[in-house]
Amino acid sequence: MYEELLPHTLPTEAERLDRMAHAHDPDTYSTIERLNLPANANCLDIGTGRGSVAIWLAETFPAANVTASDLDLTSVRENTLPNLTLKKIDLRRDDLGTGVYDFVHCRAVLCFLPSRIEVLSGIFRSLKPGGVFIATEMDFSRIASGPDRFWAAFWTAYLEFAASQGWDLGFGGTLPRVLARTGFTETDARHIQPILNHSGNTAGSAEAETWSLTLATLAPQLIGQGFMSETLLTEALSIIRNPEAWTAGPGFMVVSARRPSA
Repeated sequence: MYEELLPHTLPTEAERLDRMAHAHDPDTYSTIERLNLPANANCLDIGTGRGSVAIWLAETFPAANVTASDLDLTSVRENTLPNLTLKKIDLRRDDLGTGVYDFVHCRAVLCFLPSRIEVLSGIFRSLKPGGVFIATEMDFSRIASGPDRFWAAFWTAYLEFAASQGWDLGFGGTLPRVLARTGFTETDARHIQPILNHSGNTAGSAEAETWSLTLATLAPQLIGQGFMSETLLTEALSIIRNPEAWTAGPGFMVVSARRPSA
């Protein structure tokens, strides 16, 4: 399970989650701002991690009610926001309710759940008519089939490891169609291909640091279970950590969709 391989109790996990937020929060915020949420929206942030999106929502919409949820809430940054509450939710078991939320958000959550299609149906039901859902999910399809033989071999090996865990790191590429089949409308999708460069305080640097920490943490499984050699992983990490390298990273799909009003 994902939470067993990358638990919030790891000494590097808070940093990894912060770097991921720094890389992806701007795209999330700009997508939310285009959707004209009601000022008093009832919002749910699934897999909140450090809580950056939930905190931003609570600060940006002071009349809103924001719930930050995760399997482990100990990493959420301390705050005194009166309109932000924490709630432990396990999407594999817990019912989100019916017609509860004006807005639901998740990032890099669905691709790690074998029951992702059923979970999406539950998210759809939890939205009020006209409610909005935003998800950012991984889409490795381009990088694993790209022209660079080294990176294609490396990320293909990583994908094979992911598949052995029940993860679907190509799910982002199929998400718009899945949302349409689930009943969502007004679906809008953007594919983002980060350029990894480990220098400065940029989104690309934050993404490089995220992958550096992720791969270093998963190294015992990647190597020990035979998905890649130590040499392959070491070379990949040396490139990702090189401030003079500019390397395309795995893609993400940012998708927004709405539950029909009628």
